[in-house]
Amino acid sequence: MDPVTSKLTSRDLCRVAIRAVRMSWAADPQGVLTVAGLQLTTAVGLAGALLLLRDMIDDVMPLAGRGGAGADLTTLVSGLVALIVLGTAGGILLTLSGMRQQILTDRVDRHVISLVLRTAAHTELGEFEDPDFHDRLQRAVHAARHKPAMVIMMLVTMMQAALTVLAVAGVFITIAWWLLPLATLTALPLFKAAKDERDARYAMHYSLAENHRRRQYFEQLLTGRDEAKEIRALNLGATLHARWDSEYARELTSMISLIRTHAGREIVARLVSSALIVGGIATVWALVDTGRVSLAGASTGLVGLWLLSTRMTMASRMLNDMGQSLYFLKDLHDFAAAATVPPPRPAEPALPFRTLRARDLTFTYPGVDQPTLHGIDISLHQDEIIALVGTNGSGKTTLAKILAGLYAPTGGRLDRDGRPANDMHQLRHGCAVVFQDFIRYKLTAHDNIAFGRVEDQIHDSRIRCAAESAGVAALVEGLPDGYDTVLGREFTNGTDLSGGQWQKLAIARAFYRNAPFIILDEPTAALDPQAEADLFARIRQLFAGRTVLLISHRFSSVRSADRIYVLDAGRIIEQGTHAELMRTQGRYADLFLTQAAGYLDGNHLVDEVSGDLG
Repeated sequence: MDPVTSKLTSRDLCRVAIRAVRMSWAADPQGVLTVAGLQLTTAVGLAGALLLLRDMIDDVMPLAGRGGAGADLTTLVSGLVALIVLGTAGGILLTLSGMRQQILTDRVDRHVISLVLRTAAHTELGEFEDPDFHDRLQRAVHAARHKPAMVIMMLVTMMQAALTVLAVAGVFITIAWWLLPLATLTALPLFKAAKDERDARYAMHYSLAENHRRRQYFEQLLTGRDEAKEIRALNLGATLHARWDSEYARELTSMISLIRTHAGREIVARLVSSALIVGGIATVWALVDTGRVSLAGASTGLVGLWLLSTRMTMASRMLNDMGQSLYFLKDLHDFAAAATVPPPRPAEPALPFRTLRARDLTFTYPGVDQPTLHGIDISLHQDEIIALVGTNGSGKTTLAKILAGLYAPTGGRLDRDGRPANDMHQLRHGCAVVFQDFIRYKLTAHDNIAFGRVEDQIHDSRIRCAAESAGVAALVEGLPDGYDTVLGREFTNGTDLSGGQWQKLAIARAFYRNAPFIILDEPTAALDPQAEADLFARIRQLFAGRTVLLISHRFSSVRSADRIYVLDAGRIIEQGTHAELMRTQGRYADLFLTQAAGYLDGNHLVDEVSGDLG
């Protein structure tokens, strides 16, 4: 929806309001009923006070005409006491309602934010490559912050205002029925000004969604622990702060311009409304002067006109705020509705496969014209180690994500044991991935390993076994609280690990997942040479019976692979064993020799190449 040219219709607003009620009811049904009951009781009390005031004026006016002679003040005092009681009760009800509204707001806030987080967690990875998705996510997060509860409060308050209008209308009918349309007429300019401001605010927020994301990114850079070292090493603090300030200034400039424009319009609307009220008052007193309306009736009618006018003014402001909230709630609903909810987690273990084959595979990222992968044909067999090599940007990691079920291919197909492998959830269930940019979970060491297979019942023995296989068991057991040690100095009693130690934990997570297909994307980038050599020396033993896809720029790591695929610009240009590719003297041989030259002198390099060619 284009926020500038398209507006929500009254039907759309009603639908979104109903959704807000449903969300609030799902979060706290008792709270919704309690708040609604308190508000309705307050409205009834206000109507009763107005009627009591009219009766008191009727009783007082004759006494005033006789100079108070022979007055029985019992009725007057009783009425005053009743008004005080009603006022006190109304104040208590408002206090109770405010407290219950806060609880309801917090519960609805939790429910709706949970909806956004659950939706984001279930969204396919490809969506995260699309800037439009991040804008939708930004607007959904904004909508999740108090908007549903705000709509509920406003709807209840509007109900209270409606009851007040009905009560005042009942008084008007007995006094001067034409005051009711006059009061309604006074509110029309305010309603129009509020609607225009509501539409303008939403359009501004819509256009600034990416601005919000950039500003939040700068905030993360300036406040994050992981970013702190480089920010200080490069002295970037002042520069990043200036860019954050520039993004914020743009938002403030837009907001100030909007406020100035619509403040002027609202002032004009209020002047017109006030002029109509003054005209109504003059008309009433003219009728009193001619004897057509009694002074008591006129006084009560004017009090009612004032009450009704203030309620209508309040209603216009509430409709403005509620309309903005409904706009954002539509963003929330659209975001949640677009997500793909995954099927129930498979209960059975992931079964091994004999062959996983990609046929004429292509892939294009959202918003990009040129494909990243072109016509990829690759076969992976059980108990094999397959390597992908190539320069940066050649498509290695993208291909690995498709084979892991994280991206759906744009073209071509995946076959598993001769059958189409279209179920991305099943592909993910049977795969363990160690990414080059793996996550360092600032939780316990136990969690860092157990997250490898959260759908299974956690077995401490399996966790220890995975840690042993990754060569990190001794380290974890030596931590202050062993496997229960929190890994993150940001938290109380937390500790931190080196880059290589974190990478071993990521590898342990892959072992714990116990999947038939293992993808290792630069799995030893942070390991020292000895730890790297130890891992690759045991990789066939550790992953026996499984299929391993290895991505690495270190040719010493891939040369023992059963088959090596060389990618360049998204295409497979060579394949074979290390010896076969060296004899071909193509791209692989060039890359290998370039890297080897940094470690070997001329004579040793000749011997190395001769051994490969012979």
